[in-house]
Amino acid sequence: MKFVLGRKRNGVVLLVLVCLLFSYLFIAQDYTQGIPDYGSSDEELAKQASLIQDIRETWGEQLPDLVGKKRIEVKEPTVSPIGDHFHNKLHGQGSHLPAFTNQLPPPQEMQAFFGNAVARDETKNEFIANPDDMFEKVLPNGRVQMLFKNNGIKKYTNFGNPEDFNCNDEYCFINGRTVKKELISESPDDMFTFLPPESDFLEEFRNPCWRGRDMVNEEKLFCVPYFYIIGFTKCGTTDLFAILKNHTLVSSRAGKETHYFDRQRRGKNIRMHRKPDRLPQSFISWSNAGKFRTNLISTYHKYEGQKQLFHGITMDATPSHVWDNEYWEIFHPGYREPPVTNPDVIGTISPKAKIIVSLRDPIKRMQSAYQFFCAFHVYNCDKPVTNEKFHNLVVEAVDLFNKCRETNTIRGCVYSTDAHQLATHLYASIYSVYLEDWLKVFPRKQIYVMMLEEHVVDEVSSINSITDFLEIPRFGDDKLSEFLERHMVRNSLRDDKRIPYILPETMVILEEFFKPFLRDLVKLLGDEKWKWNYEL
Repeated sequence: MKFVLGRKRNGVVLLVLVCLLFSYLFIAQDYTQGIPDYGSSDEELAKQASLIQDIRETWGEQLPDLVGKKRIEVKEPTVSPIGDHFHNKLHGQGSHLPAFTNQLPPPQEMQAFFGNAVARDETKNEFIANPDDMFEKVLPNGRVQMLFKNNGIKKYTNFGNPEDFNCNDEYCFINGRTVKKELISESPDDMFTFLPPESDFLEEFRNPCWRGRDMVNEEKLFCVPYFYIIGFTKCGTTDLFAILKNHTLVSSRAGKETHYFDRQRRGKNIRMHRKPDRLPQSFISWSNAGKFRTNLISTYHKYEGQKQLFHGITMDATPSHVWDNEYWEIFHPGYREPPVTNPDVIGTISPKAKIIVSLRDPIKRMQSAYQFFCAFHVYNCDKPVTNEKFHNLVVEAVDLFNKCRETNTIRGCVYSTDAHQLATHLYASIYSVYLEDWLKVFPRKQIYVMMLEEHVVDEVSSINSITDFLEIPRFGDDKLSEFLERHMVRNSLRDDKRIPYILPETMVILEEFFKPFLRDLVKLLGDEKWKWNYEL
């Protein structure tokens, strides 16, 4: 889903004019969204008045009466009308660079934390991305995109030789972390050598960040996500991402479908490639990516008695992280099931990370995935899709899984790369096996499990629960409702791309297949609702 400002029929020109007209108001809003509710007593109102005065002193005449008249009544962060805390500014010789539009930290603090990643535009008294730290990339449609340098791919670095690690038969001990030896064999060499001990993370940032030097020995700010939306595919993760990235304290340039942990770190680029087809993306380049650090600057605020200065958090929303460990067999020959999976590596890097996972009726999820991936040529499907073709693919997938069971464990068959090549997406609806792996690594309190059917019925309550889980202020209900009304479904398909219904005989096969896994899911999560309406 994506946020659309105005209706398409108003035309591009009207859209540009509206953006220019209100951009000044948005600058005021971005800062004042963070005004807390101090209550109604004289003392509490005095605190709020003091904060308002602080805003006026910061912005001076730039905000005549906008704060007093427009935003003081907003006592919780609300959705930004344009969905992004950045706007493009013309800079230099026509290059469009992201400019920061929030409260500006003092120059010395900017240099101390962000190094050369940002530069000061003296003419506009604002910080922008340093042009020397970026390069132009011409996209296939002719549009020019500005990207950060040093986001390339590099397998070997000078941050540590794996042969020199302090290891025993099962683990290696690197920078204060205990790392399973199997993780090292399938990860870039710098993943654990470059990552510092947690004690070195900067206390001025709420998000996990640290100072380090990149491949050309330049000092940079590096960060990893505060929370992850890990899946499942076709369970509303795009909708969830689009909503959360509009929160004042969540990076609006957060990563969607980065595929770092499920693919890039192991040298896989395209989903359907059966083996590594490129060098793994280095951890140093991924953690230096602009989407994980640059606009944390927009959440700067200095509170008396607190060391934390940058209050924003970042996320990675890759819905295949929960299940995609394909071609693990190449890295771990002789194993009947994968010795390590994505939660092991994320948990090693960020043991305090918060995890969000969304589930829906497993059969409806399969139907949606089949329609979607066939429409977008992820699988070589016999088109047009029909319920009869879906039935035949279901029979094939179930037979393949049962044949795998003859010589392998259930977990090994669920993760089998061969099983993952079928367009039915049967494997990705076996929720209990994947979630059990995540719960072995992360405490239950760090994993939020959302039921898509409940989310759709009451999105406001659902999002409130998620913001509480992330420990960030709730959206204002009115503003959130307004935003949701304007939301447009991004991943919807035309009717001719859908199958009208699932055949009764197909339902019989799938219900019987999923029964034991739904029983496991109910037991794992401790709630009968996770059987949906099926008889177990």
